[in-house]
Amino acid sequence: MSEKLTASLEDYIEAIASLAGSSGETRAADIADTLGVSRPSVTVALRALASRKMVNYRPYSTVSLTEDGRKHATAVLRKHRILGRFFNEILGADEELADSAACRVEHAIGEEITDRLVDFLAFIDNCPIAAEGGFEYNSEKRKNFRKEEGAADGKS
Repeated sequence: MSEKLTASLEDYIEAIASLAGSSGETRAADIADTLGVSRPSVTVALRALASRKMVNYRPYSTVSLTEDGRKHATAVLRKHRILGRFFNEILGADEELADSAACRVEHAIGEEITDRLVDFLAFIDNCPIAAEGGFEYNSEKRKNFRKEEGAADGKS
């Protein structure tokens, strides 16, 4: 899993992992539908992933992840899940917005930052102040901070 994939190819890996389920296989048409892209685009991506030994792909056949592809998919899905939880549960973004943001950010952060987010989430899970609504409790401070920042930027 040493080769860095583009954000687009990571999206394909993530979609394949999600669609494959227990059978371990999916179809190119299902990938196209899931990602909202054309079938020729899926073919180009699958060829690129196959050349990197991330997927098992033959035209007009099902697609499955290789061992390296599964490892990469697991890492991307882990980042997505952690970021989604952070944006939704900690920052208070609604689930759709949190999921959308997680999808964009997951490609940019490395394992060290992901691991630190996990540690932070664990801290919050075990923090008695957070259990009593610590983040929301400080919402008045956030509002005042935003006003001050807006004034400094000339936005208020």
